Amino acid sequence: MVVINVLFYVQYRLEHHQAKEDLEKRFHESERILHMSRMDRLPFIEAKERLYTILQVELLHEDEVEDLTDAKIIKRNKGITIYLQNKNAYFVLEDPRRSKKLHLRYANYEPKQNHLIMLALLINLAVFIFYLYVAQRLKPLSVLKKRIAHFAEGNLEIVPDIKGKDEIAEVSKEFNNAVKKITTLQDSRKLFLRNIMHELKTPIAKGKLITDLMEDPKNQERLKRIFLRFEYLLGEFTKIERVTSNVMVLHKKRYRVIDILDNAFDILMVEFNTVEIEISANLEIEADYELMSIALKNLIDNAMKYGKDRAKIIIEKERIIVQSSGEAIENLSFDKVFNRKYEGSDKGLGLGLYITKNIVDKHQYSLLYEHEEGMNRFIVVVI
Repeated sequence: MVVINVLFYVQYRLEHHQAKEDLEKRFHESERILHMSRMDRLPFIEAKERLYTILQVELLHEDEVEDLTDAKIIKRNKGITIYLQNKNAYFVLEDPRRSKKLHLRYANYEPKQNHLIMLALLINLAVFIFYLYVAQRLKPLSVLKKRIAHFAEGNLEIVPDIKGKDEIAEVSKEFNNAVKKITTLQDSRKLFLRNIMHELKTPIAKGKLITDLMEDPKNQERLKRIFLRFEYLLGEFTKIERVTSNVMVLHKKRYRVIDILDNAFDILMVEFNTVEIEISANLEIEADYELMSIALKNLIDNAMKYGKDRAKIIIEKERIIVQSSGEAIENLSFDKVFNRKYEGSDKGLGLGLYITKNIVDKHQYSLLYEHEEGMNRFIVVVI
């Protein structure tokens, strides 16, 4: 609409200028005809008739001149003034030789640009109506967008399809079909994992019981470690299921990081003095207390297990850093559960980092890794 109106304005100015020039030419031509009439010594009445017949311009007698005080002046130059009043154009020529003025009138004068204004208004109205029509047609798309946003947040509720036979209605229908399939797959996945974990708990419990009855201390200790490892993996898989589930809702409040760390140490069942803590800021964050405690617990646990020296926690203004000495971790990917660097070794399967990354992401924070001067540093950026 802006472009259309700018173009109309430019056209209006051009036509307005052209109309002024045409009107001025008409009056100059009238002046020429009157001059010829004077050369022919025609009386006033005949000169007036000749002018009106040729150009439809009236020659006014002094008694016929109207009051032009409030008239709009179109042009004034060297004794010539053109007025516009009541759809009549007036041409006033001051003749210094005769000390009187020549008055001409061109009746029913209507500039062409008035039609242009009407056309512009009609086109603006048409564009606005079309805009309302398009907005109404696209309104279901906005509804569909909100539904997709709710779906991304974990809301798998099926809502009625958008009515219609257009593409938006088709997309809505297919979206509902996709939600149904995803809900079915998710339910199947949950049922499968629950059954697997339930079925594994029984043989693990029996295995631990049999292990306690074994007489060979060496084999007994070996089997205990194996079954404890199985229990640990089942616990980690349970956490993964909870953290990565779209139905999980964060219960966020404002906590001091030092209080969350205290809970993380309680989960680890270790004391504060087990690691070195450096506090340079009284950092407070919006977080789910339990989940963020688990995330920090995993980082601290890894630092204590795999670090060569005493682990260190640094609390800064906008960062929480857990660091320990050791070699750089190659091909580290927080998005993969099983890291081939650790797979088949006694270092784990990268489950703790995977859980931590998902918890931090759900809080809309960032988890970074860097290796500097022989130190592995895991950094939670809370801005």
